[in-house]
Amino acid sequence: MQYRDFDIFRMMFRGASLLLIAVIFFGCTSDIIPATGERRYLGYTWQQETELGKQASKQVAALFGVYRDPKLERYVNDVGNRVLATSHLRRPGAEEQFQKTPVTFTILDSPIINAMALPGGYIYVTRGMLSHLNNEDELASVLGHEIGHVTARHAARQAWQQQLGQGLLLGGAILGQGLGLPAQEILNVGGMAAQLLFLRYSREDELESDQLSVEYSSLAGYDPAEVISFFQTLNRIQEKEGQGMPNFLSTHPNPGDRVQRIKELTDRQRIERAPQPTVDRYLNAIEGLVIGEDPRQGFVEGNVFYHPDLRFRFPVPRGFKVVNQPTQVVMVESQNRAILGFTSSPEKTIESAAAKFINQPGLRVIQRTPTRSNGLPALLVIADGQMEKGQVVRLMVYFIEYRGSVYHFLGYSAPQAFSMFQKEFMQTMQGFGELQDSRIVNKEPVRLALERVSRQARFQDLIPKNLPASLKPEDLAIMNQVQLNDEIQPGRTIKLPRTR
Repeated sequence: MQYRDFDIFRMMFRGASLLLIAVIFFGCTSDIIPATGERRYLGYTWQQETELGKQASKQVAALFGVYRDPKLERYVNDVGNRVLATSHLRRPGAEEQFQKTPVTFTILDSPIINAMALPGGYIYVTRGMLSHLNNEDELASVLGHEIGHVTARHAARQAWQQQLGQGLLLGGAILGQGLGLPAQEILNVGGMAAQLLFLRYSREDELESDQLSVEYSSLAGYDPAEVISFFQTLNRIQEKEGQGMPNFLSTHPNPGDRVQRIKELTDRQRIERAPQPTVDRYLNAIEGLVIGEDPRQGFVEGNVFYHPDLRFRFPVPRGFKVVNQPTQVVMVESQNRAILGFTSSPEKTIESAAAKFINQPGLRVIQRTPTRSNGLPALLVIADGQMEKGQVVRLMVYFIEYRGSVYHFLGYSAPQAFSMFQKEFMQTMQGFGELQDSRIVNKEPVRLALERVSRQARFQDLIPKNLPASLKPEDLAIMNQVQLNDEIQPGRTIKLPRTR
């Protein structure tokens, strides 16, 4: 978690305005699909599509954070651009508006295994995805699939279909279904980003992107059949975790359903090429990659949230799920009856931060009390807030000055449920304090190391005995696309956690 100036309460109101902008964008237009050359009705023009993607990309970066590793960023861009060069956006005869549209490839700082594309050419792959790929061919296929969504203009086509049924692109709530709490706004997934991230492409769209991925990656000199191993990896993760795709914003169908389709496609478009060092190139690029959660950005241990870089801690209410984002920490009660958020404020003092908060429209202040938290200056505000749709929530806001910055908690629930959570809110807020434990302060992320196998052995016998607590032997086997009992031959390079 890397805090930036951010106002949680403002986020609760801005989702509707962004949605309105999106709806204004989504008109009826007839335009070209680059992947097919056909003209058809779409939800918006290419210019609107690229602008929509540009605006939503800012929210995606704020939501997940961007993983900064210049060597790895260059590598992903090189592979992405190599595949892009074979796509319908860059081929001779493509319309100028498509040829001149920049396409970006960005690594998101998230352990979630996912890749996605926003309209207009904003393509993302998470570091969690990169840690589970095993060679450059697999990466090329993943990026080719997302390029396929862009060249086939699937978001614009889905927008048109949605308009026919509802007049809106889609809704994207992930929480707050029971009481109608505006959880998606406080989680910073309101407006355009929510609509695009939670977009579910049709089976036909996904099959078309798979087909385009096979075409693009093979033309770029890659073997698209290699990605089958990755889909099998996703199947293993699902079986291990007993759930669907191991992320909360998957836009792709079950990987097991795609293996046979990829086999059929690659059998029809098998490429002949000399052996290439795609494994070594890929593994060398991801060496040192952070795997799993990065504790430097904050983590929970023993029902306490710690932030080593910013040197603070606070207790987490029991039964609350923690969502740690680059801009905020959000704690959600198990039945979605209450939400408690924490972030930084751009204001210099707790008084100015409180004044800015209190002066917002739709707010009725019930209590305003100066106080202290573990010796730190603090200020408590309790108020009722009127939401865009007329619903009322009761809010408890707690401003704290710490190490030259102002932070604030915001807890809220429906008024009739507020008394159930008020004590828990206060315990968390007043539990905020300085982090002094050197074990926590010096905690570093687990990073990926490469080891060339010198002897034939079962994979499980090559795993270090002192694994980090967050990693199990099966996790490493899945990451390497092998079984624990598989015999590993000398000379093969495997991915292991760095133990020093």
